[in-house]
Amino acid sequence: MRLRVVLAIGAVVVAAVLMACPTVDRARVTEEGVEGIFNDGRYRGTYEDRGDQQVSIQFHLKDNVLTDLSYRHLYHAGIDYRDDHDHEQIVAIQRQHDRVLEYLEGKSLEAIYDLYDAGRVIGDEYDVDGATGATVRTNKILSAIKDGLNRDIYAPANGYEARVPAYQDGRYRGIFGDRGDQQVSIQFHVEDGEYRNLSYRHLYHAGINYRDDHDHEQIVAIQRQHEAILSYLDGRPLSAAFDLHDPGMVIGTDHDVDGATGATVRSNKVKSAIMNGLTRGIYVPPNGFERILPEYTDGRYRGIYGDRGDQQVSVQFFVEDGEIRNVTYRHLYHAGIDYRDDHTDERIIAIVAQHESIANYLDGRPVEAIYDLHFPGEVIDPAHDVDGATGATVRANKVFSAIMDGLNRGVY
Repeated sequence: MRLRVVLAIGAVVVAAVLMACPTVDRARVTEEGVEGIFNDGRYRGTYEDRGDQQVSIQFHLKDNVLTDLSYRHLYHAGIDYRDDHDHEQIVAIQRQHDRVLEYLEGKSLEAIYDLYDAGRVIGDEYDVDGATGATVRTNKILSAIKDGLNRDIYAPANGYEARVPAYQDGRYRGIFGDRGDQQVSIQFHVEDGEYRNLSYRHLYHAGINYRDDHDHEQIVAIQRQHEAILSYLDGRPLSAAFDLHDPGMVIGTDHDVDGATGATVRSNKVKSAIMNGLTRGIYVPPNGFERILPEYTDGRYRGIYGDRGDQQVSVQFFVEDGEIRNVTYRHLYHAGIDYRDDHTDERIIAIVAQHESIANYLDGRPVEAIYDLHFPGEVIDPAHDVDGATGATVRANKVFSAIMDGLNRGVY
């Protein structure tokens, strides 16, 4: 893999721990084929856009062959496509999505790129009342599968390789989502190849927020189990994330209460969120860092940044000859405010202008310029500073994370 390397402002950290993107010691798939062997086992990934989780997919790999694909969530514009429906067009769309999974079953991983040609994959026999195979968004399914691969195995088969490349020092954030919800949001630091200062920013399942105070004994036990996971990882090497596939060993029996045993807690969700955080790159750097990115294929990309249960940034952009073009926001949300709505509040208008300033700054610059977003005061026009909403304080690293997510998923 060819790498463009540009030094960032500040001290240069030892190169051995400065990999901002996965190296070739992890398997990867491109339109040209598969490099290496992915771990055998179960994978889960999602595609999100405009504030919603639209696709949640599960699949298995054995020797890089796809099997047992299924949707765990399939949603768009208020319609849950996994429900029973009588409307002919909705039923047709359901069948088209099922046909996509049937097409991929038993094929080698590179077949996911066939989804760029939805009409060929689905076939004319599934066309009903305008819901044609050519118009169904199979690229969302492709994006969800790539997301699952980036996270590595969700549940291993008969063994696995704990392959985690070196990442540079700094603060990281990642998420795990499933069945329409963001279930885990995690923050951690990497220092000299080890985890430090891990914490949950969101911990949710089946209507229960596990970061709230609870009196129920089993809920409290699950809270303690999740804290035990973080305590276990603190000070261990990055590959220790794979230890979470054996939760009984990680959590210990002293936290077993009323059926909430260490062996049954879903520590693989935490592992998935951690892997997501690492592949997004540093959320907040230390005093110095390197900008190390692969070359990216020309095309349209989409990515998101989520935190505390919400999708906060959804971004679309193009890569042309190694430069970023046409950065637009498809969702921009925080603390109950949709920043893409019309507003009269001066401070909100300023924040919107700051985010547009970020998009304008990136347009036409090399992809590595996304690292400039770690210095928002230098990126955002001071003319947009209003009542404390300054360019130096706006969370441009959320946009950085969303763009990295899009790059990791590949061309949309």
